Amino acid sequence: MLTSPIMTVSRTSADSWWSLAGDLLSAHTLVWLASVGRDADLTPDGHRFFIDRYHRFANYHRRRGHLGKAFRYNARAEEHARALGGDGPPYAAAMAMPRPKRFIRVNAVSRSCPSGYDDAA
Repeated sequence: MLTSPIMTVSRTSADSWWSLAGDLLSAHTLVWLASVGRDADLTPDGHRFFIDRYHRFANYHRRRGHLGKAFRYNARAEEHARALGGDGPPYAAAMAMPRPKRFIRVNAVSRSCPSGYDDAA
């Protein structure tokens, strides 16, 4: 079994069957439309998306006791992980940013009206 940091997926309230199935269906449809008539491969980001969604779908079925389905979806996620290669997703790095400038409050609304002008638009 291939282990990767992507496998630890936290459960969110959006992990319903409909949202996960819709994500997978729309992604497969877009990949199919983009690859019709040409020899194309998924990008690394595409593989990461499928790894995440298949793991979430496997966790969904595992929580409900459907171990066969969970095993199948986990296997599909592992196929995408093997196709992705490498040692996992790109890791975050600490980056230095300049200190933001001090906030200055500006009141740019005129309260006085020069004589001779009316406020008709």
